[in-house]
Amino acid sequence: MSSNTIVSREQVAERLSVPTRILIRYESRGLVRVTKDGDVEGYLPAEIRRIWSIVTLQRDLGINLAGVEAVLKLRAHVEAIHAQLEQFAVKLREAIENDTDAGA
Repeated sequence: MSSNTIVSREQVAERLSVPTRILIRYESRGLVRVTKDGDVEGYLPAEIRRIWSIVTLQRDLGINLAGVEAVLKLRAHVEAIHAQLEQFAVKLREAIENDTDAGA
């Protein structure tokens, strides 16, 4: 499966053992994005992973959709902070290297 392969809504629903109406509900709430390519309407791999996360949060942990939305927002926020920290670490390393080179 290539990174741009669209998997139909019906296939995703079957693989995750959820009704297609649940996936449509996720779409309507803005939790996932459907992609359309010609006659095929479905999801890219990143969205399928997101759907799997949502289903897991609901099915295994009993979290309602409002809670799932909060968890996903928090997860995105933590990922953004992590990316900022990585950028800061790179800049700090560069500054230390430049300072060390200047002192030599």
